[in-house]
Amino acid sequence: MGKLIEEIRKEKRAAEKRKKDEKEKIEHKKGIEELIVELRNKKGLSRIELLEKLEDSNLTENDIKKWEIGLSYPDLDTIYKLSEIYRIPSTEFVKAKNNSYENGLAGINKKIIRWFVYTLNVSFYIGVVFTTILYVVIFILALCFFVTVAYQVKAS
Repeated sequence: MGKLIEEIRKEKRAAEKRKKDEKEKIEHKKGIEELIVELRNKKGLSRIELLEKLEDSNLTENDIKKWEIGLSYPDLDTIYKLSEIYRIPSTEFVKAKNNSYENGLAGINKKIIRWFVYTLNVSFYIGVVFTTILYVVIFILALCFFVTVAYQVKAS
């Protein structure tokens, strides 16, 4: 009976370890915005230098900034050029782009934060703090509105 209980415990620990490993694997999937920033920093390039290497007259420094923040993504032609610049397979960029979609980076909260970060040129952390404050203020204003309306209904 003791061996059976010990076996069950071992199986339970193994299952928990597998779940933990799967969760860590999912969490560590790098999105394309992270990959672009990491590769640009490793190569020691500024956005303008990367733009010059891409040799695309339709692109601007703001396009690269949008890619790094996650507001937009490079098209396949640009991905191919990036893979040549950084000397990594273009499939890595495509996988990273898919990871961005899988990780839910297109969610409304993160979009709001990213637009704030992009517009005011502040860090992502400041964007999160600002968005949280904005949500609290909106909640308080909505609460005040509903209390006022309820008071007016009760008074009449």
